[in-house]
Amino acid sequence: MVTLFCLDQFFFGFVIWRLPNESPWGTNHFFNFIYEKKRIERVPKRKPRILIIGSSIAYYSLDRDLLKLHLKEKIQTEFDVEYLSYAGMTPLDAYLVREDIENLKPDLVLFPLNFIDLRLHRAYVINPNGTNEAADDKILLLDALNFGDAPQSKFTFPEKAALEFYKILPIEKIATYYSSYLFLFYRYREIYSQNLRNLYNHRFGRNTSYHGYGGVQIPERINSLGWTGKQFSFLPMPYMFEKGFWIQIVPEILEKGPLSIELSSEDKSDTIVLKEVGWKKVKLNEKFKGEKTFLTAKLSATWQPYLAKEDRFDHSRDEMGVRLQQTFGLEKPLSNMQYFREERTEDIRYLTMSDSEYTEYFNYRLLSDFENRPGIRYIHALKDAKERLTKEKFRPGIHLQYLKKFTESMKEKKIPVLLINNPENPLSLNWYEKSNWYQEYIFYLQNLISKDEIYFEDFRRKLKMQDFSDFHHFTYPGMVKMNSEYGDAVAKISKKAN
Repeated sequence: MVTLFCLDQFFFGFVIWRLPNESPWGTNHFFNFIYEKKRIERVPKRKPRILIIGSSIAYYSLDRDLLKLHLKEKIQTEFDVEYLSYAGMTPLDAYLVREDIENLKPDLVLFPLNFIDLRLHRAYVINPNGTNEAADDKILLLDALNFGDAPQSKFTFPEKAALEFYKILPIEKIATYYSSYLFLFYRYREIYSQNLRNLYNHRFGRNTSYHGYGGVQIPERINSLGWTGKQFSFLPMPYMFEKGFWIQIVPEILEKGPLSIELSSEDKSDTIVLKEVGWKKVKLNEKFKGEKTFLTAKLSATWQPYLAKEDRFDHSRDEMGVRLQQTFGLEKPLSNMQYFREERTEDIRYLTMSDSEYTEYFNYRLLSDFENRPGIRYIHALKDAKERLTKEKFRPGIHLQYLKKFTESMKEKKIPVLLINNPENPLSLNWYEKSNWYQEYIFYLQNLISKDEIYFEDFRRKLKMQDFSDFHHFTYPGMVKMNSEYGDAVAKISKKAN
């Protein structure tokens, strides 16, 4: 028994966190959070450290390299910028991992917040006829610790959740938390294997089954699932002549006949003809060997997800081509890319849209056909919550209560915190911005300000609608635009501290 316990602690407490992390950006959230925490703990601190915490709002909003560059230009200071973030991280979660945050020795905690981080919609989901104003905090706390909707408490802070909430937790939930704390295989069994599969597939597999593209950037851009447009360019790599690479063909692109892919360089060309659906191996013609410039692939046809069938159907009007294997264009798989964001075709689809065109597409893509799209219930729940709150009095829910506790704990440790009411899509902000509830909400955040320790910025209207992919998440161009705003706010605090 002792041997098994020691092996458990060695493998699941040490080994899996020292292997390369080959998760693409925006995937394997909880594993990445723990991996980053352990990595930052090992990194000697030689510069002032900014720690970006929060939900997906955080890593959709900030790029650490852009932030570092802006601060160096603005105040001639080099910063170490790190993420401690995962999708769905709430203020309650931040409070429960406060000791982990303190141990990373940040000189500033940057915490961008938006409506989704407060989980106010859950009060209406639990009790459709109820209100947030009169919601039972005990019920909402238990809901916030529900493994089905919010499994992070089991992975990231089981013993802390048990200690904080033992008075309201059922005995079997407390037992689960302490089992997770003591036995690391049990704790990480749902999250550790994906990186092991990545490590194996990136070396021995075809890399054709994946949730996030992790290959080279395509100059014309590629979407997050690896789909090209009508044209894409790439540098020819040696393996493309010897082993070849895989591309996926869907039935819709063959509706008018075989698909021709014309490959061309500055003075050479070749044509590949594909007649069948599925993943197909392609080898480059030897004539392209030695080319140092990009090859361009032009497709004879494209397809659109909103006209497709079966699992290919989606409420997207993007023009799609072929799907590339996950590690396309790489001789060696990339690692430590989990918080490195690249521009994708989803990010640039709105750039040329007028407000009316964007509004129509926004409603079509996110809100239409509700009866046949169970996956958008969450988005409708957020919309419903914003509209219902306009008729209620403001009451700080559990996550705002824990936001206050979090800022107080940081203040006690003399760790400055920059809270940001993050930009919101003007379309969804209009649903509730002028309400008394929203004004009181901002007033609550402002009241958390404490001289030289807790700072607050209200950035709600800093971006236009075309800079958002939904209610709250920025497109890549939106993120780039906001970089200077975040940087200036940090620079102001840094100058004040010095």
